[in-house]
Amino acid sequence: MYRKQARQITIYSFVTPFGGMLNKDNRWVRYAEAIPWDEIEKIYASKFSNRGAPAKPLRKVLGAYILKEEYNFSEARIIKEINENPYLQYFIGLNEYTDKVPVSASLIRSFSKRFTEQDKTEIERLLKEARKSLR
Repeated sequence: MYRKQARQITIYSFVTPFGGMLNKDNRWVRYAEAIPWDEIEKIYASKFSNRGAPAKPLRKVLGAYILKEEYNFSEARIIKEINENPYLQYFIGLNEYTDKVPVSASLIRSFSKRFTEQDKTEIERLLKEARKSLR
């Protein structure tokens, strides 16, 4: 089962542990703003039935997957990095800093298995366009 998220978070609503604000020019903030999360979420949501436990939000899972690929880390290692970095936590859609990210290594590992090759191609295209818009 997949439940659509109410809305994507913004940099101004993220609560940091030090009471400050995230830098809007940070590469992960800029990339998060460029990704068409809602478009990709439609593809993701179509992979679930209306039964069962709710799935993790797309931004959490896809965000962690993108970070894992970008840094070329294992699933376990990227979770450690996310746990320590508020910018990475913002990127995956958390509303505030936490020292325990609610994403598991097995969830990141199994994420791409949900998609057909056509879905993967479309998601890659959307992410590539988002990257290009940052230049």
